[in-house]
Amino acid sequence: MASCSRHVRRPDEARPRATKGPAWRWWIDVVAGNVSARVELRRLVGVRVDGFDVVRLDDLWASSHLAAGVAARSFDFVGDDGFRLGDLQASGVDVRDLSTGYMRIDTRDLLWQPVPERPCFWRVKAVARMLALETEVQRRGAP
Repeated sequence: MASCSRHVRRPDEARPRATKGPAWRWWIDVVAGNVSARVELRRLVGVRVDGFDVVRLDDLWASSHLAAGVAARSFDFVGDDGFRLGDLQASGVDVRDLSTGYMRIDTRDLLWQPVPERPCFWRVKAVARMLALETEVQRRGAP
């Protein structure tokens, strides 16, 4: 069972986590296949959850404008330190679970509505990329 106190760092991808300052990023990259979009969290409509300003993950996916051309079934999240949720759960996070997840605007940490069955490693810290997995490109005009 994975420890939830820290992320496992891969030596080849280990980087110290930046705090607010010149190196701090206010955006994440959303990737679906060979297309990507940069989403600035401070430009999205946020809500307050547990005292933190957050954006909903399904709103984050929609704001990337990739959802219009890509049907994603699951998602993976990659942190600044190289931690990848998909390394511990290859299927990723099901698209239906996005509506129960949030990203903190100030730290890019993931928060989830509490569910006993939800693994603690879903709380990825300092998310750098949101990857759409098992995607299918929707063709225009196709039935």
